[in-house]
Amino acid sequence: MITRVIILNYNTADLTLQCVDYVLRQKDVFTHMVVVDNGSTREQFQRLKGKLPSFVKLIRLQENVGFSAGNNRGCRELEGLPDAAYYLFVNSDAFLTQSGTIRELRNELAKDSEAVAISPLIHTVSNPTPVRFQIQVRRIVAPGWLIVCQSPILRRLPLIKQHYLRFIYNDLVPYQEKVYRTESINGAVFMVKSEFLHRINLLDEGTFLYLEELILGEQIRRLHKTCLLHGGVLASHLHAGSSVNKRGKSSRKAFCFFVDSEAYLLSKYHKFSAFSLSIIRKVRLFEFALKSLLYSYK
Repeated sequence: MITRVIILNYNTADLTLQCVDYVLRQKDVFTHMVVVDNGSTREQFQRLKGKLPSFVKLIRLQENVGFSAGNNRGCRELEGLPDAAYYLFVNSDAFLTQSGTIRELRNELAKDSEAVAISPLIHTVSNPTPVRFQIQVRRIVAPGWLIVCQSPILRRLPLIKQHYLRFIYNDLVPYQEKVYRTESINGAVFMVKSEFLHRINLLDEGTFLYLEELILGEQIRRLHKTCLLHGGVLASHLHAGSSVNKRGKSSRKAFCFFVDSEAYLLSKYHKFSAFSLSIIRKVRLFEFALKSLLYSYK
């Protein structure tokens, strides 16, 4: 029942070291750790390497290959490390602050033969909303509704809002201290059965950043499996490494990553044509411009 914790580092050495420290505090004898440096600067990598405990496996990538590809490097057969029954992916800015987190997630996943992935309840620290009311996971919906629900404008319209609220599992909030069956995981912290992940050839590397949770959820649904959300286990997420809420050049870059990921998901899993995707890209560009304009007046 070995669990391999995989932490992806990209120019967040100090956060990654904190993340590692919280994993060590779990004192789980069935756990080992792999840190994948995803093309950080030389200074950041050296800082990480110099302070990381020697028993933590460190992999250095020469360039940033993205979320899925970077994490996948930690799932391969690695010298000196045993094979794992479970992979626990933890963002470098996510902390396992609750004792027994790894054990609880592993135990719940082990006893449900239909479940292949599980997340704890994630407390996004920068969000003033109480954690049990925060968005955690999303439903796998028809592609048309997915496009609408991911629109920062359309999802606010009265006739659409109810569909959006269902998409984000608003019907389950406030989350109780129990385990829910869900259709996706929370990308900040999630555990997957290694046998299943290797069955689907690891995380889909077709995206660089964003929508990995929905893509994995789609793969899980198509193989008639399910995900779990453990409302009795909490983990903290600083959201420090994300550019979602930043403006200017970083915001534009994040927007491009999102649009590319959305196009990939719709193309590969729903067979959208190139023409349809070009229309969707234009709509997203208009939404981004409008949102930027509104922000500039605040």
